[in-house]
Amino acid sequence: MYTQVSPGVVTITTQVQGRFASTGQGTGSGLVVDTAGNIVTNAHVVSGAQSMEVTFSNGQTATATLVGINSSADLAVIHVSVASPSLHPVVFGNSDALLVGDSVYAIGAPFGLTESLSAGIVSGLHRTNSGANGNIPSNLIQVDAAINPGNSGGALLNNQGQIIGINESIESPVNGNVGVGFAIPSNTVQQLLPSLENGSNT
Repeated sequence: MYTQVSPGVVTITTQVQGRFASTGQGTGSGLVVDTAGNIVTNAHVVSGAQSMEVTFSNGQTATATLVGINSSADLAVIHVSVASPSLHPVVFGNSDALLVGDSVYAIGAPFGLTESLSAGIVSGLHRTNSGANGNIPSNLIQVDAAINPGNSGGALLNNQGQIIGINESIESPVNGNVGVGFAIPSNTVQQLLPSLENGSNT
């Protein structure tokens, strides 16, 4: 399952303007959604970025541009211009079919450690949490799989290797995994993807 899905999970490195003209760097994850070069991630991963670089599982890198963003849903689509054979779109599953106790697997780049896999279960459904960008997304999937900074925008999989969520945030007093993570359901992602790919900015 990991071998099947990981080529469709990318690491996103951003350069952002800091205070006093300084420049900072951020790291997150994203999912290839088609062979045209569109990648979905969290809005908070790319919001305010001056530049973005995508790294694929084979080490290939490409500069990315922002296509569309929905801050309230914490979703965004970015685009890379690479040959289609280098793009391996993920397969979305039906998040409405999830039950508490189902096994889930997270792939992303926690603390910049690319292509990391963690495992857990669905701990709750229809959660509301203060998101990483200050908004409060609802209908989130709660999981106990290890999710840390850098996992944002990455894959949450079911046992069939289908994407059933995009990892979004954690609930932690120490900004690290304590077994309470949240993901945006895949059905929400699929519903918003067309408008994001068409350049929606909300």
